[in-house]
Amino acid sequence: MSPEEILDRTDACRTLKISRQTLMAWIRKGKLKVWKRVGHGSNAALLFDRNHIEALCTKSNLNESSGQAAESSAS
Repeated sequence: MSPEEILDRTDACRTLKISRQTLMAWIRKGKLKVWKRVGHGSNAALLFDRNHIEALCTKSNLNESSGQAAESSAS
């Protein structure tokens, strides 16, 4: 995997527009997969596959859009 295809924890949060706490909760729930963990314990660097993050981002945007459309049609 090339460096352009990898996001660190900060970039993943920025791309998904979520907090670090939410990122960690999504990992625990299985919604988000860590591509690679470098190091040990709480100081380990978490790396993510950019394609997976972008797919999640697109899915979230679709869900938000369909939710807004449903709210608009209900009014």
